[in-house]
Amino acid sequence: MEKRNSLLPYFDHADVFMVALSSNEIVIDVNRKAIEILGFAKEEIVGKNWFETFVPKDKKEEAKKIFHNMLSGTLRHVHSEHQVVTKQGEERTINFHNILVSDEKGGTIGVLSSGDDVTERKRKEKELKKIENRLQISLDSMIEGCQIIDYDWRYAYINEAAAKQGRKKKEELLDVTMMQAYPGIDRTEMFNHLRNCMVNRVPYQMNNEFTYPDKSKAWFKLSMEPVPEGVLILSIDITQSKAIEEELNNYRYRLEQVVAQRTAECAKVNQELTSKIQEAQKIEESLKLRTMILDNAKEAIFLTNMKGDFLYSNESATKAYGYSLDEFLNKSIRSLLQPKDATSLEMLLKHIIEKGQTSLEMVHMKKNGTLIPVKVDSNVLKTTHGQIIVMVIRKLYYR
Repeated sequence: MEKRNSLLPYFDHADVFMVALSSNEIVIDVNRKAIEILGFAKEEIVGKNWFETFVPKDKKEEAKKIFHNMLSGTLRHVHSEHQVVTKQGEERTINFHNILVSDEKGGTIGVLSSGDDVTERKRKEKELKKIENRLQISLDSMIEGCQIIDYDWRYAYINEAAAKQGRKKKEELLDVTMMQAYPGIDRTEMFNHLRNCMVNRVPYQMNNEFTYPDKSKAWFKLSMEPVPEGVLILSIDITQSKAIEEELNNYRYRLEQVVAQRTAECAKVNQELTSKIQEAQKIEESLKLRTMILDNAKEAIFLTNMKGDFLYSNESATKAYGYSLDEFLNKSIRSLLQPKDATSLEMLLKHIIEKGQTSLEMVHMKKNGTLIPVKVDSNVLKTTHGQIIVMVIRKLYYR
């Protein structure tokens, strides 16, 4: 192989790592980018055995095998990825594109390799994988059921809680259709809403009575959300709450009967019964409120009036933004916005009120001025005291 005059004219100026090797593994030439990455002077590289000098010891046999298989084979282009060792002892990963170099008679005399330094990309991919693994563990550990149904109605993902709610094992459900797992489910009201969410990408929430194959029943609070893979379903078992609610209704009915029969002669008893009815109503309201708000949620949760003034914030909100609960109760959503965004508060509230349920990505500001990217899910709810806005805020980590 000739040296510089046989290589491409842009060799030295190419913004990729380039090295030319002879068939006996000797470096014939390197370009400026390769010298910059390796940290050696050019004369310290040219003439050296590439694999013995610049490839990590535990990687060199694999790299040499690819090199010699290419020399002895019929392929003219081969992609390979391996590490190189810099002068400082650091390992950098290069994604090489290898081209066989022939002489004028067609004989193979070496290889020209070029590639990008993908070390940082690999590091970020590894970190992302760790985050994904932690997220997987978190989902699997949730007491709330979580499942993803793909466009073929197969279970693409299901956590332990959801499998337990369905009285199945995860292995029985993964890659199985809902209709195979629970025959007849496609004829239920719940499935109609699920189909609408899947096809029209419309989220939906409902309380659903589920009938098992043995004809036993359970109640679940379902939240259906469209996701790229299909539909995400979050489920909470509210069977016990429903039983309590039914018992309260029955109890109220019995009390009303007693009151109707004994009003004339038992004023004192009537007062006691009325007191019990009022207490039962308070318990009922409390149960409804608990289904709406998870007091110990990890996400920041706010309740506001329709003007955006804070009525409630949970502990996660105080930790996330640095304000105390008392401070929040004297503020509004405006305090979370950057000064440049504060003037758009009325527009934001109007959007939330018109939509009823929204999901927005924004940048919020903590008490100390630190900016944090967040995803804000908002719902407008009607209560006995009027309408309120529920905001669930999750911190985004990709920015």
